[in-house]
Amino acid sequence: MVGAIGVASTAGLWIAIHEIDGFGPALADGVRSVVGPGPVAWAEDVAYGAADWLNLHVRSEEAPKTYWEAPKPGTTVPIVAAPGEPDPMANAPAAVTPPFEKVAADGDGQWIPMKAPWDTGTIALYKTLLHPDPKRPFAAVAVVAIHLGDMSLHLVAGTDEPKSQQVPRAERPGLVPEADQETLVAAFNGGFKAMHGNYGMRIGERLFIPPRGVACDVGLTKDDSIVIATHESLAEVEPTFAWYRQTPPCLVEGGEPNPGLLHEFNRNWGATVGGDTIIRRSAIGLSKDKKHLFYALGDAVTAQSLGRALLAVGAHDAAQLDVNYSYPRFLLFERGEGGSTATAPIIPDIKYNPADYVRTPSQRDFFYLKRKRLKTARAED
Repeated sequence: MVGAIGVASTAGLWIAIHEIDGFGPALADGVRSVVGPGPVAWAEDVAYGAADWLNLHVRSEEAPKTYWEAPKPGTTVPIVAAPGEPDPMANAPAAVTPPFEKVAADGDGQWIPMKAPWDTGTIALYKTLLHPDPKRPFAAVAVVAIHLGDMSLHLVAGTDEPKSQQVPRAERPGLVPEADQETLVAAFNGGFKAMHGNYGMRIGERLFIPPRGVACDVGLTKDDSIVIATHESLAEVEPTFAWYRQTPPCLVEGGEPNPGLLHEFNRNWGATVGGDTIIRRSAIGLSKDKKHLFYALGDAVTAQSLGRALLAVGAHDAAQLDVNYSYPRFLLFERGEGGSTATAPIIPDIKYNPADYVRTPSQRDFFYLKRKRLKTARAED
C-alpha cells in the first residue's frame, strides 16, 4: 500500500512539474531554500536518470520524435514566392546533413521558413529538426536559424535573475523596451541563475555579476557584431562590449566541440544537473561568417548531443543557455491593438503567457530579436 502511494505521488508530482506552469521551478527553489542546492541537484539527477532509463527501455524502438509535419516530398519549402517577391530561401543557411541516419525523421535538416505573424519583411527565420543521439530516437533538437542581416539581438535582465547586489530592482524591469516592441519578432531564454555557476553578465554600464575566465561569453561588440568565445580570449575587448552574458564553457569553439564533449558523460554544463543528464537544454550558436545566429532547444539531450546538433547546422561557436523543463523557450510575437503578444512557441509543449516579456515582467534574463528594417523600408532604399 505504501509503495503504491509512493508511486502515485511520484507520478502526480511529475505530471504537476510538466503541466502546471511555474510549479517545477517554485518547488525546486522552495526545497533548495530548506535543504540547500546539493540535495536538490542529486534528486534532479536521480529523477532524470530514472526517466531516461525508462525511456531507453520503452521508447528506444519507436519512431523519431517530431514537432511539426515535414515538408512533402518533392517540395523544398511550404512558402512559395509570389511573382516579383524575393525567394523565401534566399537567407537560409547551408543544407544540413542529419548526424545519424538511423534515427533521422523525414525532413530532418531541411530548413523551413518561419516568421512572426505581423512581419512583412523578407524571410529571416528558419527552423529545422535534428536527432543527434543514436541511442535515443526520442531525443530531438529544434533549431532556429536567424539571418543577422535582418535581425538584431538584444539582452534583458530579469527582475530577479541573475541576482546582483550592484543593480537595483528599479533598473531591471524584465521587459522588452516599449520602443522596440513595434519591431519585436521573437524572444528566447537566457542563462543559468546566479547560484548555478555565478556566470557573469553586463548590460551597458550595469555590471550584474563579474565575468569568469573559464566561462563562455555571448556578447555584442561596439560594431554590433555578435561574439561567442571563452572569456579568457576576450578579456581585453570585453570592456568595449555593449553587453555580454556568460554561460558554462563553450559547447563549440572555433568549429570544434569542447574537448569535454568528446566523452558522453561530463558534468561541466550544469551546476544543478550535469552535462551527462538527459534533460531539456537550450543553446545559442553563431556561424563562421556571422551571417546566422542559431537557437537550439533539445528534449532528452546531453550537452554532448546538443553540441553535436549545433555543429551539424553550421555553428562555428556555441554556448549552452538554460536547462530543465520549465526554462528553455522560443516564442514569436504577434502585434495587435493591445500591443505585442507572445505566440507560436518553437515546440508545442512550452508553457507561456501571451503577455510574457512585453507586459508581464520576466524574473529571468532573456534575449529578444527585432527586425532591423521592414519591407517598406527596403523598397525605399
